[in-house]
Amino acid sequence: MPLLPRLVTTLLGVLLGSLAAHAAQAPEPHIYYSLVPGHYLFIGKEPDGGPTYSGTAVIRFENQALTLVKTLNGQTTTAIGKVERAVMGEAEVLRFSWPGHSSTCLVRGDLDNYSRLTCYWIKAGIEHLEPGLEAYFPTETWPGHQHE
Repeated sequence: MPLLPRLVTTLLGVLLGSLAAHAAQAPEPHIYYSLVPGHYLFIGKEPDGGPTYSGTAVIRFENQALTLVKTLNGQTTTAIGKVERAVMGEAEVLRFSWPGHSSTCLVRGDLDNYSRLTCYWIKAGIEHLEPGLEAYFPTETWPGHQHE
């Protein structure tokens, strides 16, 4: 076989082998999974014009998902969150689910480059006139809120 066809065949083989090896690697987790974990203070409002409330939250990345642990009036609840693409606007959002309700959150950076979440939430099986609202503020840099 002449040199040029042999060289082309070799290069093509290396290229195809490289592409196959790259495709076999596990995909990188979405950037939200590394940006969002941390400690938060949250404020919220119950659906349909209900009362306002506030509490604390911790978000961790574990088992390829985000775990949200909220403490409100001494009660702790845990939700599991995943990054999904919203139908409207095709934005990437975090969707958290608890028994009996779910929330959809937008993630944005604050001025210290920590994540801030703004969320709508609804109770399962209820058609609300207004969704519940929550906003999560990172407390990592707040004096008196030092975390392990």
